[in-house]
Amino acid sequence: MQSSLSLTELAKSILEDAQILDSFLSSHNLPRPSFVADGVKDFPVGTEHADIHVIRHRLIDATKELRDLVVGPKDTIKWMIMNVSNLNSENYDYLQIFRFALSFFSWNDRIMSHDHTLAASLHAISHFKVAQAVPKEGSISFAELARATGLTELDVARFVRRTAINHIFVEPTPGHVAHTATSALLSADPQMQALVAHMSEEAFPASARIVDALEMSNGSGEPHNSPFTLAFGTSFFERKVEQPETMHRFGLAMSSWSEGDGTRQMRDCYDWATLPAGAKVVDLGGALGHISLGIAERFEDLEFVVEDQGPLMEQACHLISSYPDRIAKRVKFLPHDFFQPQPAEARAADAYIMRYILHDWSDTYATKILKNIFEVMREDSRLIIADAVMPPAGVLPKCQEEVLRSFDVSMLAQLNSQERTLEMWKGLIEKSGGGRWKITGIVSPPKGESITILEVKWS
Repeated sequence: MQSSLSLTELAKSILEDAQILDSFLSSHNLPRPSFVADGVKDFPVGTEHADIHVIRHRLIDATKELRDLVVGPKDTIKWMIMNVSNLNSENYDYLQIFRFALSFFSWNDRIMSHDHTLAASLHAISHFKVAQAVPKEGSISFAELARATGLTELDVARFVRRTAINHIFVEPTPGHVAHTATSALLSADPQMQALVAHMSEEAFPASARIVDALEMSNGSGEPHNSPFTLAFGTSFFERKVEQPETMHRFGLAMSSWSEGDGTRQMRDCYDWATLPAGAKVVDLGGALGHISLGIAERFEDLEFVVEDQGPLMEQACHLISSYPDRIAKRVKFLPHDFFQPQPAEARAADAYIMRYILHDWSDTYATKILKNIFEVMREDSRLIIADAVMPPAGVLPKCQEEVLRSFDVSMLAQLNSQERTLEMWKGLIEKSGGGRWKITGIVSPPKGESITILEVKWS
């Protein structure tokens, strides 16, 4: 059953139930729940007070429902997929873990934590395209859905019902499935589909090997020592070369965290007009060049060199040539590996762009990349880094900080790299540039974006 209550009505019901619980605790001289270190470890009401636990469970359901409504379908998927974890390692004694976990829970307590089962269910729903098989309007029976997806009726029902608790799908009548706003997104939005597929098929298996990787090579920063490599037998970017479809999917997944493809922020939030007429801009690791093309469309006196791996050249040239000639003639694709010295065509440019590049690499490799750039920059050149800047703990709302912290752990799992604080960025740039280059400008991310723009100039 989907909620028909307004936000205010739901909040009022939460307040009423919270007041009942507070009153009960007070009248029975029981300790109040808190987050202090020596606070109570369990909700302090015995199972003999069944009526109080009914209210407690109702309150838990209502607070989650209110949160999910306020978060909205798109962010629900993004936050959920970033924060659920999956047990996926043959090195674990599952029976021992199961017995150990059960020691913490009573079978009468419905509030058991099963995030790994949500991850597994989302993986199955993604892999078997369950959301795409549910009609946009109306409903479909579990039997029909099973035939459409190739799953058994038992399995499709268990996965749908597990995710429906989180408002992904709804069972309007027994044995039938219909869309919620969230499952409809999974059905129709390629970015959301790519995000769930990438996280469940690559990020989660890699995360399950974090401890193994740390035991073997703690702090090495080497891609071949990453948890991802342990999980798949090859490093993240090597796998992307071997299986280009996973790179395409990864690009779509990451674009789900930006408004559009990220062009708007890069075009509108940096003052490109401060560059001289005819200035050359080198877009390092620029993929097919969509960022450069977007800026070139607005600023008609700038020229761009897009650098990336050779296999992307055909696609990049196709994209560039699809633009009007007044834009396409000012954007050139140049095959290049940024771990190698910059080629002649990219030396002494007026500006260099690195968008979402350096967070893919540990400090060891990020330093190599930056040194190759600083070596060819003029004293009046500038480096424009668009990347995540981690805030100090407690600055952001916890719901936002949780996603950023999850990103940081995910970078370790997949790439043996990290997200960086502003102080870390300053240290990295100073070390790589021999103390001659400094961050001179900071543009915080606008609503809907997750990256900060750092301007680096000669000190």
